[in-house]
Amino acid sequence: MNDYLDSLDLLAHECQANPLEFIMPAHGYVLGFAAQAIAQLKAHRLKREAKVIDAMRALPHGTIEDWVAHAYADVPERLWPVAARSLQAHVDRIQSMPPGNN
Repeated sequence: MNDYLDSLDLLAHECQANPLEFIMPAHGYVLGFAAQAIAQLKAHRLKREAKVIDAMRALPHGTIEDWVAHAYADVPERLWPVAARSLQAHVDRIQSMPPGNN
């Protein structure tokens, strides 16, 4: 997750340094309004991370599956197996943070 967020920061920097209008992710669609798209992606990811932190606090002895049900309650349950991979990346990031930063 750190690598992903760092990549978004690098892209945001490039958008400031150069007039980039589009970004072409490795999968999905071409994204117009590059700077805004990058900002939205990062904001979404950090908002989800806040939900993961809430899940971990609410269920301190919970499993990944417990935390997915809590943090991804707004996502169809059929997508939770995929969401568990993102959640694990968030958990790894959160656990690597210095105390008090999460």
